[in-house]
Amino acid sequence: MDLTLVGHLIGGQLIRAGRAHNRVASMRLKHINLYVGQEMLLLSLQREDGLTQSELATIHNVDLSTITKVVQRIERAGLVERRADSNDARISRVYLTEQGRSLCEPSWQMWQDLEKQLTQGLTEAECILLRRLLETVATNLER
Repeated sequence: MDLTLVGHLIGGQLIRAGRAHNRVASMRLKHINLYVGQEMLLLSLQREDGLTQSELATIHNVDLSTITKVVQRIERAGLVERRADSNDARISRVYLTEQGRSLCEPSWQMWQDLEKQLTQGLTEAECILLRRLLETVATNLER
């Protein structure tokens, strides 16, 4: 089988686009000392501070162990802090620090800039169609 044919498949192009998107996001986040995924957690906490790690895992559709590692890493960096829940000391809640809060706007701006680059040369109608098609693809693969 000729593996170069994979590039002619929709899945091959989807992989190529995903890798390029991740590479560019990673390079841009590096400028603000973040790794891909950390900024999304900060943005979630900006929207609703004091979430539990379980809530963050559900929001981001990842395993609790993954969120735990991300929280530990950004806690060591001084971007968040964990505190016991005021009603149930068994529950730990995650809060943004001032340093973490200061990275939310640059993180959001990075995503807006990346979206502009991603959709460069596409009309508004094409962007709407692309979003709808990708939602369908994701739904098909999640079954």
